[in-house]
Amino acid sequence: MEKLGKDSRLNLAVRAASEVAAAHGLSFERARVLQDQSNVIVHLVPTPVVARVATTTGTVRQGDGWFAREVAVARHLEKAGAPIIPPSTAIEPGPHQHEGLVLSFWEFVEILDEPFDPFLAGRALRSCHEALRDFSLTLPILALITEGKQLLAQQIAESVFDLADAEMLVQISEGWERRLAGLPMQPLHGDPHSGNVLNTSQGVLWTDWEDVFIGPIEWDIASLVATPYVFGTDMEKAAAAIRGYGQEIDNAVLDLCVEVRTFVALVWSIVLHQQHPSPQRQARIERRLEWFREREGLV
Repeated sequence: MEKLGKDSRLNLAVRAASEVAAAHGLSFERARVLQDQSNVIVHLVPTPVVARVATTTGTVRQGDGWFAREVAVARHLEKAGAPIIPPSTAIEPGPHQHEGLVLSFWEFVEILDEPFDPFLAGRALRSCHEALRDFSLTLPILALITEGKQLLAQQIAESVFDLADAEMLVQISEGWERRLAGLPMQPLHGDPHSGNVLNTSQGVLWTDWEDVFIGPIEWDIASLVATPYVFGTDMEKAAAAIRGYGQEIDNAVLDLCVEVRTFVALVWSIVLHQQHPSPQRQARIERRLEWFREREGLV
């Protein structure tokens, strides 16, 4: 997908959601944008249908394979009764393609004003892990690490990092797959940070399964707690999420996964910042780099 300005990208996403939905017989009054980040989320009011349109992610990933995996996994989880936001039943969930954009359709849920309970989020994540153990379709292994390294190489070529930081990131990323490959693995959410768990009228639900892959369960735990560990905030919530998960975690593996997860968050934050610039995102990029420098004893 060609890189576009924010307004053009958003308008194309809303048009794609509207036109595909209408072409599949869905009658709605208006398209309401709920979110514009890595994907554009559009509620087709007043129907119980939400469209997720790949915008920023579509500039990195080709085809629709990751959206197809997401729908397949979500259908499996819904059938198992796992705590997730399910694909739409009012319209074929997809994935669909429209004018170079990939999109899918999901059930609209009412999000409550109160933040989610981190203990319940951890417990819900474990329920999803248990339901995923017998998922039989092929999934990529440690996919976000491979993709993250590809993004790093591209960003180094674009001179995003100074030489010292570029060398540091290349060095620390060597051997991650080898170190993780010998661990017990299963299908995972892949990206279960706090933005992908919602407190809804139906309880605490996980969403956004597009990064599903096979890896150690500590990866998903790390994804949930890495931001508190790196930024030194919400440490009690991180501890509550681990307690809620309710299974003993290998702390050495968790530490490694926090490192790798922070690397993935760093390179994706740069992608997002390039397309959605903000001082807050730039500060988070700088803090993650500083965390790596501290960890490597370079400051």
